[in-house]
Amino acid sequence: MRVMVTGARGFIGRHLLARLEADAAVTEIHGVHSPAGGALPPTTRTTWQNLDLTAPGAAEALIAAARPTHLIHAAWITAHNDYWESPTNLRWLATSCDLLQAFLAAGGTRFVQIGTAAEYDWSHGYMTEGVTPERPSTLYGAAKKSFHDVLQTAAAKAGCSAATGRVFFGYGPFENAGRIIPYACRQLAAGEPAAFSSGSAWRDFLYIDDLADAAIALLRSSLQGVVNLSSGDPVRLADIVTRLGEISGRPELVQLGARPDRAGDPPMLVGDSTRIRSTGWRPAHDLASGLASTYRWWASARG
Repeated sequence: MRVMVTGARGFIGRHLLARLEADAAVTEIHGVHSPAGGALPPTTRTTWQNLDLTAPGAAEALIAAARPTHLIHAAWITAHNDYWESPTNLRWLATSCDLLQAFLAAGGTRFVQIGTAAEYDWSHGYMTEGVTPERPSTLYGAAKKSFHDVLQTAAAKAGCSAATGRVFFGYGPFENAGRIIPYACRQLAAGEPAAFSSGSAWRDFLYIDDLADAAIALLRSSLQGVVNLSSGDPVRLADIVTRLGEISGRPELVQLGARPDRAGDPPMLVGDSTRIRSTGWRPAHDLASGLASTYRWWASARG
């Protein structure tokens, strides 16, 4: 296996590399990262490719040089809040198509797209592959869904195996600091109040190590089409931040109801995890251990 990971410096990508490097069956690892950004994660076997993947001809040159047999496409716009409606989603849709075309032309055998729960119709709450309607309400979700459709059709015509792993709510070290769990951890670690809405919404959270393991299990499997990368277990946001307050030893700093609930926020977003569990994958962390590890990391990294 010659595996390429795009977005390899990102939240999900860096955790994928750690697992691939420990896998003796993987003979080559290529990590793709943009010239902008922070330090690269420590690696021993990864060949780093530093380039702007969205530049004209970049995808073709990259695939021609590395000729991966397997590809996990985790790169996309991820700027917190901005990514939902950014026109840059259109650029990434075009780039992803270029990447796929080059991969198929080079004889690649397995392409896994890191997708998003935002490809579904969120009014359904509990989302099952092939059952829940796919009606994205954001440009981000629509662009990811459009590439999924292109991927499945083009790969099938080329005789290539392909899947989209739809990520729900991953959390853990290196997550975007603006999200709810990093915000709570940083505030509590600093001894500052952490203000939230009512926290009544239910979500599907998966610790990043388990999410990365699920993505690798998907890469190694023969599953095609949509596969939820989710825990399948709903948890209230209020319970998440309350637990973090207890872990930090500062429960009095958690201020539920200090902010208004966001208008139109879905009451529940949970993914059916039956398909990914059919690979033999199971989460290794429960919520308590995942949150404890996450809090420790953010407490040490907040400076």
